[in-house]
Amino acid sequence: ECIKVKNLRKIFKGFTLNNISFDVPKGCVVGFIGENGAGKSTTIKSILGLVNPDAGQIEIFGKWLEELDREDKNRIGSVLGETCLPENLNLKDIDGIMKHIFTKWDSDKYFYYAKKFSLPLDKKVREFSRGMRQKVSLAVALSHEAEILILDEPTSGLDPVARDEMIDLLYDFMQDETHSILISSHILSDLEKLCDYIL
Repeated sequence: ECIKVKNLRKIFKGFTLNNISFDVPKGCVVGFIGENGAGKSTTIKSILGLVNPDAGQIEIFGKWLEELDREDKNRIGSVLGETCLPENLNLKDIDGIMKHIFTKWDSDKYFYYAKKFSLPLDKKVREFSRGMRQKVSLAVALSHEAEILILDEPTSGLDPVARDEMIDLLYDFMQDETHSILISSHILSDLEKLCDYIL
């Protein structure tokens, strides 16, 4: 398995994510569904190390989450529900920053996706619509040789044409059988097109 989650538990005030266990097999797309507030984002943030679980174990690439080194983390691409990009930067600025973050950053690929998504290079992220921000996040996730994509509502805010475009890109990503995707979505038709398993 690429990702193994065992007995994950996280308690917030008024909310408990309790005893979650699942695997994401190598070469597979796993769709992650649940009502708003069910804990999908908390689970995804736990896998990415952005939330500290109260109990349970998470394994990626056969290593415990806390054992992952920089190279391992470079092999994980993510798109979160809220865009985590600096709002005062444009796409060219973001390229300059990502070169220093990811050891295998590919500027040509990044600008290829920016062009494919019709994203303006000189406009600041703060001026982008929600859908455009999602597209920038996906362009980043696909441009550093990630083997696993972890996507939290990646099609949220996209019109049907842009959603289909994004699903097609994820299909392309999965042509390499060493790749895997964990994707949460409310849009079941997106998951039906793409997923091997539904969680």
